[in-house]
Amino acid sequence: MPTSPGGPLIQALQALWARIQTAMPDLPPVRIAIASTLSPPGHGPERWTKEEDGTVTGLYITPSTLREGADAVVSEVLHHAAHLLSWLRDTPDTHSRGHYHTKRFVDAAQDVGLVWPADKLRDKRTGYADVELAPETHERYKRDAKTLADIIPGVLPFLETPSTGQSSRQNRVTLRCRCVPKPRSFQMHANVAAQGPIVCTVCGSEFTTD
Repeated sequence: MPTSPGGPLIQALQALWARIQTAMPDLPPVRIAIASTLSPPGHGPERWTKEEDGTVTGLYITPSTLREGADAVVSEVLHHAAHLLSWLRDTPDTHSRGHYHTKRFVDAAQDVGLVWPADKLRDKRTGYADVELAPETHERYKRDAKTLADIIPGVLPFLETPSTGQSSRQNRVTLRCRCVPKPRSFQMHANVAAQGPIVCTVCGSEFTTD
């Protein structure tokens, strides 16, 4: 059966997105997923897909971002929101396969409450990617950050390298995507699989136990 979309982590992320939409009504509903890799693809326009009901897919949060803490997660979701705004406006804000962020990205980032520090130098590889939460933005989403901070520690242990204990192996499930000709697969603790959809960043499908 497919992984459940109703886990507390996904619910908290979707609640954060709803609050972001309140501040920025131009943003559409999104389906947030936990990425299956440490680093999802770049932020080019090919990342986003709009479904028939208007929901947009392509917003992935990596396990490494979760390990950085709640503020990092809020910042990352807003980072994605800025790219989504650029996509909706048909304004390219990256190049080099979506990794180098231009000043157009900074413009969109400011719209969602992120800022480029005045004393910070552009990175040669990623450009202006490392925007930060403005103080008022941090205040606006502090309740969401508190909720995430309460939830993330309970999820992180299951995202670490699996132990060799028999009980750990027994509680793990094998998830597969729909890559052709050969699906990719990995094992994960059943409790984490139930937290929400995990998306393959190659074929775009959810990993499931089917």
